Amino acid sequence: MTGKKASVAERRSTQSLELFEKALRALARKDYDRAQDILADLIRAYPEERDLLDRARAYQALCERALEKRPASRPKTFEDLLNYGVYLHNKGEYAESLKALHQAAEIHPKNEHVLYCIAAAASRAGEVAIALKALRSAIVANPANRAQARADSDFDPLRQDEEFLTLVHTRAS
Repeated sequence: MTGKKASVAERRSTQSLELFEKALRALARKDYDRAQDILADLIRAYPEERDLLDRARAYQALCERALEKRPASRPKTFEDLLNYGVYLHNKGEYAESLKALHQAAEIHPKNEHVLYCIAAAASRAGEVAIALKALRSAIVANPANRAQARADSDFDPLRQDEEFLTLVHTRAS
């Protein structure tokens, strides 16, 4: 019977670690809501895992601080969405930045600033096709964006891409 109890304890320990790792993956994605939920489940379901629960509580506090820093309401106007997208981009949250910028583009689809920002955020996010399409549109809207993109470090991930090179080094006809 002792072996059976040890087996159950080991299984519960393994399950608690798997749940903790799942929470850490959510944290890495900056999905604080999800991470907080998983950590709460872990704390509730595995009270015997004291060391792990100490770490879980510390991460839970981190989630709470991150969630407090979020804006109380989502921006809705074009300017607010554009500014929020740039803010998220500057924080390195490129996927979230793209969401806000795409919402801004729904309001003003031909605005050169939002198109350029989408291109920059998509480049950083590894979304090459989206970056190139938005950059092409930004250059059509204002050819000066060609020179800006040449020097912009946000486009470093695309520096070896043939289509990018053609876009930024071809003169307008």
